[in-house]
Amino acid sequence: MNRAQLECALRALSSSLGYHFYLLPANRIAEVKSFPAAVLEPPTVASVEGRGHGRISYNFTLHLLGLSAKLSTEERCLLWEKMESDLLDICSELSENEQVIVVDELDITPREYALTTHGEISQTARAKAVLYF
Repeated sequence: MNRAQLECALRALSSSLGYHFYLLPANRIAEVKSFPAAVLEPPTVASVEGRGHGRISYNFTLHLLGLSAKLSTEERCLLWEKMESDLLDICSELSENEQVIVVDELDITPREYALTTHGEISQTARAKAVLYF
């Protein structure tokens, strides 16, 4: 598996949960127009073991965004909870891919009005995916 396959797997998993998928660097997340949205920042290589074949580790950041301007506090909390659960499901499903060794170092952070000007709340997952190549 390489970077493109990792991106495609994350796209498929996010889309299956109803998110509009975007592959954007952090400084362009404000361009998101369709919600709910999943924004994957381009994964970066953390380490490589082997030459012709071996293991490659990618650090990735996946943001799930939902509009919250018209939500009550309780509805906002429920949406945060759903997005956190969706991120856990995405990472769990990714780890079941036959070319993925492990999804490790998962950290999920909730935020509000931090990424766009649309009045969104978000959950941001940062993790490391170790893959065969």
